[in-house]
Amino acid sequence: MKNWQKIMSLGLAGVLSLSLLTACGGGDSTASAAPSEAPAESQAAESAAPALEKLVLGTSADYPPYEFHILDNGEDKIVGADIALAKEIAADMGVELEIVDMNFDSLLTMLGQGKCDMVIACTESTPDREAAADSSDPYYEDLPPMIVVKKADLDKYTTLEDFTGKNVGAQTGTNKALIVTGEDEEVAPIHMTGANPILLTNVGDLINQLANGKCDAVVLDGAVAEQYAEANDDLAIVDIEIGESGLPCVWVANGDPMNLLPSINETIARLKGEEAFPAMLEEAEVLSDQAMG
Repeated sequence: MKNWQKIMSLGLAGVLSLSLLTACGGGDSTASAAPSEAPAESQAAESAAPALEKLVLGTSADYPPYEFHILDNGEDKIVGADIALAKEIAADMGVELEIVDMNFDSLLTMLGQGKCDMVIACTESTPDREAAADSSDPYYEDLPPMIVVKKADLDKYTTLEDFTGKNVGAQTGTNKALIVTGEDEEVAPIHMTGANPILLTNVGDLINQLANGKCDAVVLDGAVAEQYAEANDDLAIVDIEIGESGLPCVWVANGDPMNLLPSINETIARLKGEEAFPAMLEEAEVLSDQAMG
């Protein structure tokens, strides 16, 4: 998953009060019932329900199978497992979902500036992210990060030391970038000492760099690495462990000013109980073959 100090081809919450959207929240214009007339559970549920007409999702739609573009009958659509999750969250809130595609390393900044209400982009918790925004309960356990190389070069790489002096790509602002640069050993204790980092904002561009021989390897979240390796016969995954499974969360503005997290966590709990997210991921993996570069 996209990990960022940063801040990573399915995305969700929280805007500051100076947001582009207006939250209709606040007090009712009608008289409210006295506490003794309304059950405590009912009052708690009311306070947890955000007063919105539209929920704006910030995501980085270059990360199949989580969030990515496809052409559907000539129409550019953003789909993926994280997008399916976002739709479930919006439906449970009873609001319309609007999707805004941004660079991954800008997502939490844009969230804090009120350009979106929530962020879902396969983004795991790190100390820096938790200082910049608030996170939901994890909604999925991702595969560990993986290294993708050209299949013809696969036998060259059996240890991390084999990447010394090699050009290794990763997405800007992700924990995968930290694996390549070694800049934060707390977040990325396993890293590539001596590699030459190639950091780009778009994962598709990184894969093109690899295919065209402009870099020697790319570090990606596990599910994303598998997706690209399956879609490209010339690519393969190196059998080297470089980190643990990630736990992506939904992100809202610091302090959750729109009170979105209670509803988001309820949706996540429901989907976990239904074991729904793996099915969303499988459906997104089928669509990944149509991902637009």
